[in-house]
Amino acid sequence: MYSSHLNVLYMTHKLLAAFILLVSANFVSAQKAEPTTSKAATEYTKKANEAFYSKLNFKDSADFADARRGFIATLDSGIIRNAKGQIAVNTNEYNFIKGDAPATVNPSLWRHAKINNINGLFKVGEGIYQVRSFDIAVITFVQTNNGYLVIDPCTNADAARAAYELVKKYVGDKPVVAVISTHSHGDHYGGVEGVASAEDIKSGKVKYITPEGFYREAVSENVLLGNAMMRRAGYQFGSSLTSDEKGRVDAGLGKSYLGTHSSSSLLEPNIEIKKTGEIVNVDGLDVEFLLAPNTEAPAEFYFYISKYKAFCPAEDASRTFHNLLTPRGAKIRDARGWAGYLNEAIERFGDKTDVVFLVHGWPVVGHNQSIDFLEKQRDLYKFVHDQTIHLANQGLNMEEIAETIQLPKELSNEWYNRDYYGTLKHNSKAVYQYYLGWWDGNPANYDKLPDVEAAKHYVEFFGGEKAALEKARASYAKGEYCWVAEVLKHVVFANPANREARNLQADAFEQLAYQTESSIWRNLYLSGAVELRAEGNVSDKVISSIQSFGQINKLTTEALFDYLSVALNGKKAEGKDISIRFIFPDVKENTLVTVKNGVLHHSVNKPDVDAELTLTIPKKTLLEGFANPDSLRAKILANDGISFSGNIFLLKEFFELIEIAKPNWNIVTP
Repeated sequence: MYSSHLNVLYMTHKLLAAFILLVSANFVSAQKAEPTTSKAATEYTKKANEAFYSKLNFKDSADFADARRGFIATLDSGIIRNAKGQIAVNTNEYNFIKGDAPATVNPSLWRHAKINNINGLFKVGEGIYQVRSFDIAVITFVQTNNGYLVIDPCTNADAARAAYELVKKYVGDKPVVAVISTHSHGDHYGGVEGVASAEDIKSGKVKYITPEGFYREAVSENVLLGNAMMRRAGYQFGSSLTSDEKGRVDAGLGKSYLGTHSSSSLLEPNIEIKKTGEIVNVDGLDVEFLLAPNTEAPAEFYFYISKYKAFCPAEDASRTFHNLLTPRGAKIRDARGWAGYLNEAIERFGDKTDVVFLVHGWPVVGHNQSIDFLEKQRDLYKFVHDQTIHLANQGLNMEEIAETIQLPKELSNEWYNRDYYGTLKHNSKAVYQYYLGWWDGNPANYDKLPDVEAAKHYVEFFGGEKAALEKARASYAKGEYCWVAEVLKHVVFANPANREARNLQADAFEQLAYQTESSIWRNLYLSGAVELRAEGNVSDKVISSIQSFGQINKLTTEALFDYLSVALNGKKAEGKDISIRFIFPDVKENTLVTVKNGVLHHSVNKPDVDAELTLTIPKKTLLEGFANPDSLRAKILANDGISFSGNIFLLKEFFELIEIAKPNWNIVTP
C-alpha cells in the first residue's frame, strides 16, 4: 500500500516538473525552425529604404563618437562562456554589421545596429563605469568608498560575471557592496548572481535595492503569464532567426544573444524604496530615489548620485522610442505618468546633473546635453499621449489615429526618438486602448467572428482560394505588401495547408521587415515568415530555451500557488471539493490549498482549518525535485523528511486538474 502511495506522489511530481519547464524559461525563448530561403529586396523595398536618406541626417556621426567615449577594453575573443565551457554570449554574432546598409535593412535601423555593436568597458565619468553590449541591457558599476554599487546586472549571470571581471582587471579589484535593479524586467535582475551571491543578499551583507512591488511584478510577468509571453517574445526578439542581413540585426534597446547556455535568477530584495525622496547610503555614497510606477514597468524608479552629479532614468529614457504596449504582452503603460515622472526628475535633479547614464545604450554627457535629452524624451511621450486623445475626441478610431499622428520635426529629427524599439503608430494605439479599450465604437467590431470562421467566409466572398491568390499576387507586384499579408491571412486560416498562400504571405512579411525602422517589427515579420515557410505543424518545431534552476528554486510559496491557480482547468474542476495542506518545515510555512466552485485558493498559516490531506515536505526538497525527479523519488522512498496523513490519492486528483500550458501554440496559422 505504501508503494502505491509513493507512485501517486511520483506521478504528481512529474506534472509539476512540466510546470518548472515553463516558469524557468528565459523571457526570450529560443525557437528553432527549419531553414528557409529568404528573398532579395524588391525594387519597391529598395526605393522605400533609399527614401530614408533624405529624411534624416546620416552625416551626423556624434552618436558614434559618444558611444565610443571612455573606452577602456573589451573581450579579446568576443565570447563569454559558462562554468561548463559552453558559449553563453558570442558578440561576434553581429560582426557582419559594418559599412553601408544592405537593401534588406532599413538604413536608419542599420545605423542604430552599428552603434549598438560597440561593446566593452567604458568610463562614463568620475566614479562611473559601464559594460555595454554583452547583453541587451547595460550593466553599470559605481565606485563607493570600499567597493562597487552595481546597477541592472544583465539578463544572465555569465554576462554579468564577465563584465565584473573586466572592471576588476582594469578599474580595481573591489567587492560588490550593493546591487540596484531599476525595474521588474528580467534583463535588469536575471544576472544578479554573477556579481553577488544569494546568501550575501539574503543576509544583508550586500544591499539589494529595488522599487516597491518589484518581486511581485517580476513573478507576475514571468510566472503567471510566462508561457504566453514567452511565445510572443520569441517573435519580438527574433529568436527563430539567424543573425545576418536578411535576419536579426538588433533588438532596438541593444544586442540580444539568444539560445545560449546561460543562467538567471530572481532574488527577493532586502531594501525596497517606497516613496520618492528616499536616500540610501551605500558604503558612503548617497543615492536619492524617485519612484516611477506603471511607466516602462509596473515597478520602476529613477535615482540621482550627488557625489558624481549623475542621474539614471531607468528605462524611461533610452536611445530609442520605447513601447507603451510591448508586443510580447504586458500591462499597458501610462504615457502621461511616464512624461510626468521625467518632468519631475528634471525639476528635482536637472540643475545639478552633468551626466545621464542609461540602462540601455550609451550615456549623455554634459549638463546642457543631458537636459535637452531628458526634455525631448519627456515630450515624446507627452506628445503621443496628448495628440492621441486629441484625435480620439475628433472622432478618429485607433487605426485612423495611428495613420494620422506625426511627431513635430524637433522631436522626430532626434536619433534617440526614432522607432527602433517602440513605434509612434503602436504607441498611439496603446494610449487609445489605455483610455478607451480595444473597441472603436462600431457595432460591427464589437462581437466579431473568430479568425478561422471569418476566414472561411472571406475566402468564399473572394471567389475561392485560387481567386484570392491571383488578386494577392497582383497586389504583391504593386508593392502592396501590407494588404497582401491581410488578404492571405484569411486564406491561410481557412486552409493552413495551402502552401502557395503561406509562401506568398511569407514573402510579403519579409519585404515589410526589410523596410521597417523598428527592430521589433522586423523580427515579428521575419519570424512569421520563417514559420509560414516551415513544413508541417509549426508548433511541433518550436523549442523553448530552458533557463537554470536559478529562478524557480527561489520562488515564494505564494508565487508557486498563484501559478497553480491559473493553471487549474476550470471545466475539469467543476463539482470538485478538495482540501490539501502543504507543510514546509524548512521555511516554517503551512499552506492550505482548496479547490471549490472551479477555482483554487491558498491560505498561509491557517492550521485551525481541517484538510483531507496533509503533506509535510521541505519546500527546498519539493522545488529541487522539480528539476531532478529521480532525486525527489529517492528521498520519498527513503522517507527523507517527507510524510503525509489523510487521503494521499487526493494529491493525484488535485494535480489532474492542473493543465500544463502549451508553449508552442500557433501564431501565423490556426
